Order: sequence, then structure tokens, then C-alpha cells
Amino acid sequence: YLRLSVTDRCNFRCTYCSPATWGGTSELLTRQEIARLTGIFARMGVSRVRLTGGEPLYRKDLTAIAEGVRATEGIRQVALTTNGFFLAKAAPALRAAGVDQLNISVDSLDPAIFERLSGGGSLAEVLAGVEAALAAGFSAVKLNTVVVRGVNEHELVPIARWAWERGVVPRYIECMPF
Repeated sequence: YLRLSVTDRCNFRCTYCSPATWGGTSELLTRQEIARLTGIFARMGVSRVRLTGGEPLYRKDLTAIAEGVRATEGIRQVALTTNGFFLAKAAPALRAAGVDQLNISVDSLDPAIFERLSGGGSLAEVLAGVEAALAAGFSAVKLNTVVVRGVNEHELVPIARWAWERGVVPRYIECMPF
């Protein structure tokens, strides 16, 4: 299993994840470097690759990256972790490129709490991304929820119900303050 970060950029500034400003770099792996690394790991026995970031959908060439990873001999599964904001438009192309599974971050179903936790993200856009992912036919869609004491812990059951109603697997991640 290879977890491959394709960018350190993100359009959200989640309170538990990112600093208020991004001081990142423009030195990202190229598609060719990603293909080479994937090939090396596949020859070593890796059969599953997860594309992640930052927000991987920030990469304009993400669909081509996913397609290249999927075409690598020995790779049987390609997954993607995303905040879902750009997913409504990207889901069909990602599925066609060979992405099998998605993990989508949804920390709250309350727009105000979601906006607070994500540093200004739009819950409506993310939920539209979840629906687009389901329509695109991924083999698995999982919802990642970071649980923050005193902020969204009261939503654990509603999030599980919302996910189960759609055939989505809810997953809770403990916020590790450090």
C-alpha cells in the first residue's frame, strides 16, 4: 500500500490540519516522477495506491496521474482522499481514469460548524461532491470525520445516519492536538 501526496496545497484551512496561511512549495513531483515511483513500488509488491495531498484535486493533471497509476503493472486499486469541494465536476473523470475508492472529508452536516472547522469551506459543495461520487459508481465511498471535542462530537450519530442512507461508510478520526 502506497500513500502518495501529489500536492501540499489545499483550498481549506481546517483548524486541526493547516496553518492560516500556506507557505508551500512549487516543487511537486511531475507525472513522470509519480509514474516512475509507482512502478518501483509496484515491482516491490505494492498493489494499492492512495492519492492524497493537501487537496489532490488542486492538481490540474490529477486525472492523468490517476490514469497513469492505474495503468501501472501490478496496481490493482487506486484510491483518493479529498475534501470533496471540487469533486462534483471531477468525479466522472476520476472514475473513468481508474480511481476505485474515495475518502471524502465531512466534519459536520451543519453549514456553520463545517465552515468554522474547514476555515471557510462550503458544505453544499462538498455534499454535492459526495452525491456526484455516488452517481459515478466508485466501488467504495467513505466519509472521514475528524471529531473535535466541544465542536462536532454531537453529530456522530446524524453523520452516520446520513452516510448509511447513501451507502457510504462513516469513519471517525480522533483529533490529536499537538
